[in-house]
Amino acid sequence: MSNYDQGNPDLSAMVPEPFSFEKQTFQCVSFKESTFVMNWSMEPKGKVDPHIHKYSDEHFLITKGEVQFKVDGETLIKKQGDELLVKKGIVHSIVNKTAEDIEVIVSYSPCADIHRMFFIMATLDKSNPGSSVNIAKYFYLVPRLGLKEFSTPQPEMVFKMITLILTIAGTFLRWGKLVKKFKLENAHYPTESHPG
Repeated sequence: MSNYDQGNPDLSAMVPEPFSFEKQTFQCVSFKESTFVMNWSMEPKGKVDPHIHKYSDEHFLITKGEVQFKVDGETLIKKQGDELLVKKGIVHSIVNKTAEDIEVIVSYSPCADIHRMFFIMATLDKSNPGSSVNIAKYFYLVPRLGLKEFSTPQPEMVFKMITLILTIAGTFLRWGKLVKKFKLENAHYPTESHPG
């Protein structure tokens, strides 16, 4: 249970709880305005489709396994101890083609609302653990909460179609109630963590 759920008034010590979906696990380590750091793992045959980060550079440090990246059309293989920097706006994707989990420390600079995405995803994961619907709800919420999106699927036309579909689905499925919930919670999210 997070400090927020326990009613702890020291919100600056809070980090979002880990969450999982699509063979991936995300665990926030720390965040402040300039940087967001997470431990990220992916099971065998997992993948991250082509996307960009509009607001942050992304730095990867491979701590376990072998990771296949495709960055701006170039395939790169990175192993334990290797690092990779993907500048904001560059299309990239990731695949785990091995039979083992991969583990990576990922940093984003600047933070650009990534911590808020993690709080939202951790909250959604509590009621629907590991579900891909959670990321759909997140993308529905982003413009309605005035947040900077974490990532933008590519090509851009695909993202525009996804956004339209989520708007229709969100209306039909009454996801609007989530907007009220997260607007209230968003006001209580800290802007910096101090993990102990």
